[in-house]
Amino acid sequence: MEFEICQIARYPFIEDAKNWVKKEKIDIQEVLYEPIYERARARAVERVEQALKYGVIKEKALLDEIECMMEIFSYPLARLIVAAVESEYLVRRYALAEAKKAYESLKKEETAIIQKIAREFGIEAKDGMVHFSDYLKFAPTWDIKWKLVNRVMDKGYVELSNDEICRLIQEAIRNKIQNELFYMFAPPDINKIFGELISKLKNKLLAKEIKKVEGISEKDYPPCIKNLIAAIKSGMNVPHVGRFTLVTFLNAIGASTEDILKIFSSSPDFNEEKTRYQIEHITGKISGTVYAPPKCATIRTWGLCFPDELCKKANHPLLYYRLKRRKNELSKEKIL
Repeated sequence: MEFEICQIARYPFIEDAKNWVKKEKIDIQEVLYEPIYERARARAVERVEQALKYGVIKEKALLDEIECMMEIFSYPLARLIVAAVESEYLVRRYALAEAKKAYESLKKEETAIIQKIAREFGIEAKDGMVHFSDYLKFAPTWDIKWKLVNRVMDKGYVELSNDEICRLIQEAIRNKIQNELFYMFAPPDINKIFGELISKLKNKLLAKEIKKVEGISEKDYPPCIKNLIAAIKSGMNVPHVGRFTLVTFLNAIGASTEDILKIFSSSPDFNEEKTRYQIEHITGKISGTVYAPPKCATIRTWGLCFPDELCKKANHPLLYYRLKRRKNELSKEKIL
């Protein structure tokens, strides 16, 4: 069974959507710059803003094939905007909002369509039954009614209504989008087209996601930050992206301009006036824009990543810092 264009528009994360885009031979540059795709760009912005504001993306009336095309193309654009903001909070919220939107559409679909989409996520749903392993993977078992002991099960298969199967699919969709976004890198063109929105979202989310902590603990810095500081202090010329990473990280944890200047004073090309200007520009003191530290996927792309075991649990240097600091605080409490 192949989906028609407007069915694809309702579920733009499915394989049929990728195949349709390949068949149409329309690349991302066209969608970003051509006037004909202005509605797709506007809808992409709408998707992100609704996800952040309401926690769900509102279903759009798709009146004709053109509207369906714009809806399909708005989805990858929205994902790239989210990736460019580099906010773990936004990634999680957007992924859930897209999944909830899909859930509302799925509940209105025929059983065959629900089963087809379920199969894309490895969920074999047949005759209202789902294998218990798939059930446990995607069911919201924190809710007592979803606990396996409260379900009807026969030969390893759990009995579910169509709406309940749709709820499992919602979780599978959320998981897929979230995992993909955590490792997605937005090309420079996204910042060119959506730069104003991206800056606005970064500033809005900074206070929510990055809480200043009392005092600074250098021993809790992630390996990438320690390596950058060591490189600067040893007299190495650190690339611009490395300096940017260091300044944004130190600013986020509460370091002052003077604290950051002291680190850079070891640099072979140190110029206090120029360095102070660059620091104050990045930290928003003269630019009005406070830049957030890049996430681990971006740092890895720049060749600045030197992971340790704790890095496996963090996708952002600030998260690493909070985890390491909390771990050390707990260790102190045990000793005391």
